[in-house]
Amino acid sequence: MTRFIRSLQEVLADFDVAVLDQWGVLHDGTTPYPRTVEAIGMLADHGKQMIVVSNSGKRAELNRARMRRIGLPMNRVGEVATSGEALWDDIRRGRLTVHGSVPKTWFPICATFQDAIDWSAGCDTIELRDTLDDSVDAILLMGLSEEAREDDYDDVFDKAIANGIPVVCSNPDKSSPRAGGLIISPGHLADRFCDRGGEVIWYGKPYVAIYNAVQRAYPDVQPHRFLMVGDSLEHDIGGAQNIGFASALVRSGVHRNDFGEANEDHELQRVLDRLSARAGVNPPTFCLECFA
Repeated sequence: MTRFIRSLQEVLADFDVAVLDQWGVLHDGTTPYPRTVEAIGMLADHGKQMIVVSNSGKRAELNRARMRRIGLPMNRVGEVATSGEALWDDIRRGRLTVHGSVPKTWFPICATFQDAIDWSAGCDTIELRDTLDDSVDAILLMGLSEEAREDDYDDVFDKAIANGIPVVCSNPDKSSPRAGGLIISPGHLADRFCDRGGEVIWYGKPYVAIYNAVQRAYPDVQPHRFLMVGDSLEHDIGGAQNIGFASALVRSGVHRNDFGEANEDHELQRVLDRLSARAGVNPPTFCLECFA
């Protein structure tokens, strides 16, 4: 059974490191959620270490800078890990192979081409292309504009499939919270590519590589002493369970509409059980309305 709480302060004895999802837990893209700053301060004051983990296709320092600009006290947060950083590091170290060799030339799908340029900085083995041609080893699906539609890249996908070019998706999220609601995210397009017969290589939650990066940052902490705080059952909670972390679901993120008028613990548990079964995960260790 999930334990329903109002604040992480109720369960401080249960974890040493809080692993915090970014979008949907800390901020909506432009503004921190109402109790976020206070919650970070509370955890820091109680000696808890914090690492922000994000399915962002961008590099870790860019995410840290963005969170600082929108008002989050990043001086009190220890580390930032992103799926984009994990992918970049694997390419730089030759750990990622496509058809038996390390991919060199990439066609990026992102909000702006500059995003891909910023992501590739510091790795001389990455070459970017602005057109999909025979020289491309892989498509980098790292981000979308907020106006993107699911069929915008169907022509690109059909050409890639015909030429055996895989997609490397560095943001598995299907949707992302914004101040005005939810928008589609790269994971949605990656699923569409799969459905059309393409090959996808995934980076980010719930896949273990990014959680391994978290553990490398805190080598003396046992897996069960990490608490993953996220808003996605599939990515945050499922990923935590894959690696042996405890988990806390924030209901005000991507699942906010699913809980409807449920207020009592037994009502919340019923909804949570249904959503967890649909996502193919166990219910989380804890559940709370928002990060607090």
